[in-house]
Amino acid sequence: MSRRPTILICAPDEALRTALHGALTASDQDVREVASAAEAIAELADGEVDLVIAEGLAASGAIDSLRAARADESVPILVVAPPGDVEARIAFLEAGADDVIEGGFARRELEARVHALLIRAGTVAPGPVSSGAGQTIAFFSPKGGVGTTALAVNCAALLASGSGGSDVMGAGVVLVDLDLQFGQVATHLNLSPKLDFSRLATDDLARTDPEALEAYLTPHSSGLKVLAAPTSPDSAARISVEEVEQVISTLRGTFDYVVVDCGTRLDPRTIWVLEQAQEIVYVVFPELGSLRAMSDLIQFLGEAAVLQGRTHFVVNHISARELLKTRDVENLLRSRPTAEIPFADVDMIRSVNEGAPIVLSRPSSPVGLAIQRLVGALVGAEVRSTSRPPKAPRERRPLFSRG
Repeated sequence: MSRRPTILICAPDEALRTALHGALTASDQDVREVASAAEAIAELADGEVDLVIAEGLAASGAIDSLRAARADESVPILVVAPPGDVEARIAFLEAGADDVIEGGFARRELEARVHALLIRAGTVAPGPVSSGAGQTIAFFSPKGGVGTTALAVNCAALLASGSGGSDVMGAGVVLVDLDLQFGQVATHLNLSPKLDFSRLATDDLARTDPEALEAYLTPHSSGLKVLAAPTSPDSAARISVEEVEQVISTLRGTFDYVVVDCGTRLDPRTIWVLEQAQEIVYVVFPELGSLRAMSDLIQFLGEAAVLQGRTHFVVNHISARELLKTRDVENLLRSRPTAEIPFADVDMIRSVNEGAPIVLSRPSSPVGLAIQRLVGALVGAEVRSTSRPPKAPRERRPLFSRG
């Protein structure tokens, strides 16, 4: 169709109408607003509307009336339901809503659901969401044991938690464990995923459909969603570059931030992610072997890959005694580190053993504060995690049971 889709917002809550309007106009939609179901019915009867977004309270007794007012039965209804209320979401679907989204949604999720409904109604042609993609942040190190996964987990959890002092906090964030042989993101978060990347790789629909892909993501209490690494190392070889590309691209169309733990293995899949990422975090330990490996990596990537993103070196002090100083790191890498993570052996070990990211459980600790500064540098905003007593950790799942 030549004209832009027209979306009608029906919500008594002015703040919600404003939030929806801003997100949808940024996505190149024509948007109208009304505060009541009666006004929405009049708009549907008099004007050309391609999709209705109704607040849960407004929609609860009015879906049948909205449907009756539609001259064209293909016009879908998307209902905004109260956060965390599963029964309400089911009730809206049973009442005739075409889709339901929870309040507190990420903008990317709203865009993806609206786009999917417009495609289903035949209003727009199939294709990616036109408003752009979420930001990809890749973590990598050529040497294991330097804390790459711990930093990826903490940065992603902080962004997702909504506990910071910045408007980027509480964003829609997904963490992808691309250490496909021995990834331990789930361990760091004390999660027991039922589905993982290897299962997703075999699902042709889910790799490109946001709603189907959602089933493969494991939620964390911080608000973070996790795509876990395979439970069996031999599954890694069966996951292709094309499958990784499809999954990451679909996630970028749904989430504000896609954080990828690329592990330590440089292969075509991780190279593709590094080429696509807007922010690349290289984690180093101030030790000669780690620094030489990093120097070789940067030289190789400069010759073999086209890196578009900003490069960040993070010095992680994982030992109490280090022969090399930060100035030595700067001289060897010819770059000043974006952040330094101080040594905190006991705190970090406890954090992993409890499955509680230190940036949430101990936000005022030196490590927690350093990670907040790192996240601020990555997203271009000051970030502070709200200091609060840590919750009692959940009982740790059996150590050698990832499934």
